[in-house]
Amino acid sequence: MSSKRLSPSRIGLLGVFVVAASWLTFGNSHPGNAGQPPTTQTVTGAPPGAAQAPKERQADRAAIQKAVGGFSTAFMKGDGKAVAALWTAEGEYIGDDGTTITGQTALEKAYVEFFAKNPDNTLDVEVESIRFPSRDNAVVEGFFKLHKGKKKELIVSKCSFLYTREDGKWLIAIAREWPGDGLSLRDLEWLIGSWEVKRNGTEASTKYEWTANKSFIRCQFSVTQDGKAHSGMQMIGKDPSTGMLRSWTFEDEGGIAETDVSRDGKKWVFTSRGTTNDGRVLTATNIMTPIDSDSFLWQSIGRTMDDEELPDLPQVKVTRVKSK
Repeated sequence: MSSKRLSPSRIGLLGVFVVAASWLTFGNSHPGNAGQPPTTQTVTGAPPGAAQAPKERQADRAAIQKAVGGFSTAFMKGDGKAVAALWTAEGEYIGDDGTTITGQTALEKAYVEFFAKNPDNTLDVEVESIRFPSRDNAVVEGFFKLHKGKKKELIVSKCSFLYTREDGKWLIAIAREWPGDGLSLRDLEWLIGSWEVKRNGTEASTKYEWTANKSFIRCQFSVTQDGKAHSGMQMIGKDPSTGMLRSWTFEDEGGIAETDVSRDGKKWVFTSRGTTNDGRVLTATNIMTPIDSDSFLWQSIGRTMDDEELPDLPQVKVTRVKSK
């Protein structure tokens, strides 16, 4: 292979594909809940840009949003009794493994034990929809966002509530967490925000944000080496033809790349194939390993250019850019 093809500028271009196409996620393996009740909940409401909620029954909708917020407040206090009081007398929690806890007494016991074993866990609830099958019943659908342990690893799962009105108060009759059906774009929600890495004179930065209806995650990225910048954008989503997660990367200079996403334990594996603006074909296997909610380890191996092998890149630490 010629020295020209391994020049710093060419390696910088490779970095655009390697870094941008692989900064997707850093490990959100769902632990079994084993009957554990859901943790803290903070209502975030409908996603930005989503369709506006129907105008009918606005007072009831506001009351239910407040009830879900009350669940969050009680959980953040670690008060098992207060959390259980938000259910009906025979209310149920159904975990994603099918385990069911029934009645306020059993729920209180489960929450007290859960808080004792998991003092650092928190959980937000994103409410996607509220509908009313009858005058005194409401179905709430959304997502649990568990921030696990001191490292605050983000685990997202689909959830639903059946609220019922008793004596003028909305209470939880059933809360259910649904098992996942493979990798989900929601597993990448931890990625929303800005990230950066600096090594040996090269700087790379990315900014990820949801599209309006949360069908895709959009990324703007830049890589600067020896004073020269490369930039572009990336879209991450589920391929409807296969049901698998993929990303599509587009360099401002004309290069493109596609990446298949898979998971091996806590490691995320990104198999990338791209073409530079001058027609050269690049491939790489990029591996990301979690450290905590604000950092992960990244490495690229099995790299080739026009079927000729390139050396593996050393492992680097990528960090989240904190808001000021």
